[in-house]
Amino acid sequence: MNTLKKITAGILCLTLLSGLEPKLLPISETNSTVEASVQTKVMYANAKTDAYDRRSTKKSKRVISIPYGARVERLAVYSSWSQVRYNNKVGWVASRALVEIKKVEVYDAKQNVTVYDSRSTKGKVVTKVPANKQVTRLAVNKSWSQIRYGSKTGWVASSKLKHRYTKETFAPKKYRVKVSAPLQSSALTTSKILNTIPEYSVIESVERHNEWLKITYNKQTGWIQNKYLKTYKAETTLEIINRVYGTNYDIEGTSYTFTIATKGDKEGYDPKVELDVNSIALNEINGLSSDKMTKEYTQAAKLFTTIHGGNAEKLSSKMLEVFNNGPYNQYIRYDKFEIKCDSSDIFIILSAN
Repeated sequence: MNTLKKITAGILCLTLLSGLEPKLLPISETNSTVEASVQTKVMYANAKTDAYDRRSTKKSKRVISIPYGARVERLAVYSSWSQVRYNNKVGWVASRALVEIKKVEVYDAKQNVTVYDSRSTKGKVVTKVPANKQVTRLAVNKSWSQIRYGSKTGWVASSKLKHRYTKETFAPKKYRVKVSAPLQSSALTTSKILNTIPEYSVIESVERHNEWLKITYNKQTGWIQNKYLKTYKAETTLEIINRVYGTNYDIEGTSYTFTIATKGDKEGYDPKVELDVNSIALNEINGLSSDKMTKEYTQAAKLFTTIHGGNAEKLSSKMLEVFNNGPYNQYIRYDKFEIKCDSSDIFIILSAN
């Protein structure tokens, strides 16, 4: 009997020793062994990225191409790689290409609060929260809130909590600026103003703090209040022209080329803007008053930067500078544009290649 026990123990030891270095199979192979920590979370891609059938870009097959901003489900993490599901396909991507989508709601306890293990005062007491201490709300069910205080989690009556702030990250979302708005250094009205974002500018955000959105504009990162923004809706070129030039101009053209001229005098000497997908030309500007010329340049710059991006005020100032001082008949690089004023009184703005 003792001999049988020793033999059995020996077999068991050999079995355990043989399993000290389990083979890590790629995801495409069937294997019941869990090789990565399971961390299912909703994420978004912070850059266009590819997913592979193995945790390597070498000798691996690309199984998914994930566009920038796309939402994915992260299934597991292994070292610097994450296993994700996108469009019902599964693969491995570098973890640095992902950002977690999450929402954190922080509240203050209005008074001393008892935390229960269920949505009832008859439940077991988990802990107590002193007045004015901060808690994180995890969920809401009718008049009860599930909270976390320190390492403890439980339920309290929602009426005993006061909202402090909500912070969330989300997949990239575009907004249009309704009126000129300040870009500020933090999510406070008293913080430093870094820049002014012009009306109708299109911005993008992935983070919110209460009613403030974090954005980057002209290489400056700061915060803008939600009241200045509306959900982005793409405009056609004709809609943009009509908005910028209003009812005092006749606007004609196709989806590629438009002519804008003072009403009733399209063939005369009044200023005219010719617009195609990549350029704007102002014709017959010679002899105009300084105020009139400035207006024409300002409108053309606003129109062009609305379509191609950039700062309309700076662009129109550069146009005036070139027209007044030259040099003519050559292109001048400005920001991402090329601009030219030639001897035929034609002013041209080109988008950069």
